[in-house]
Amino acid sequence: MRKAATAISLALAFLLAAPLASESVVSHYRRWQAAKLLATVRGFHPGTTTEAQARAALKPFTRYEEISDQQREGIAVRQVYYQFYNSTEWSNSLAYHLRFLPLRITLPWTLFTVHLDFVDGFLAEIHITEMQQDQPGYPHPNSASVSILSTRLGPLPKSPFGPPPADFTGYAEHSQSTGGVDQKGNWTGFSCCHARFIEMDERATPVQFSQSLNFQLHCLTSFLRCKDDRQILP
Repeated sequence: MRKAATAISLALAFLLAAPLASESVVSHYRRWQAAKLLATVRGFHPGTTTEAQARAALKPFTRYEEISDQQREGIAVRQVYYQFYNSTEWSNSLAYHLRFLPLRITLPWTLFTVHLDFVDGFLAEIHITEMQQDQPGYPHPNSASVSILSTRLGPLPKSPFGPPPADFTGYAEHSQSTGGVDQKGNWTGFSCCHARFIEMDERATPVQFSQSLNFQLHCLTSFLRCKDDRQILP
């Protein structure tokens, strides 16, 4: 009996240690790659950077690259897309089957993405998002999203990320959250899922540009949740 109990304990310890070790290695590697990509994108300027220049700089990230050629309002748009998850499918599957355990054995689900839109041989728009699950079971994550566009290329086709506000003068920011209500529709004081959206073009100041790309990628590797959008993007 004692040997059987020891064997079961060792097997359980392995099942717990395996996803932790795997997630740590994978998440730190992907965070490193995401940081390199973010540093590369910081050097791009919509309306000025050509598609050839951007694609040459992005060659080290081709393994993460997805390309989609679209037609928007009759204009050809090439979208290049990158995404970095902080977990693996097998560790998520194992965590699901061990969900009866009173502790979390995987990192909080986190995703970092970069979309680049090219029109007529030029970089037209940059969209960067980092998001992390706030509350298990809630569909909306904590997130920060930044869209950078240019007025130099003239009117651009409508983006799936939505247009800038009507009074846009080069920089705009807005936030939203999900709140809890009771059966009477009264707020319970519970709130979660904080999201912030930033839009800017070449009229934004250097400080606004720098701060808007200061994503805190440590959220990809920490077991402590980034509790709101300000911890993702100060």
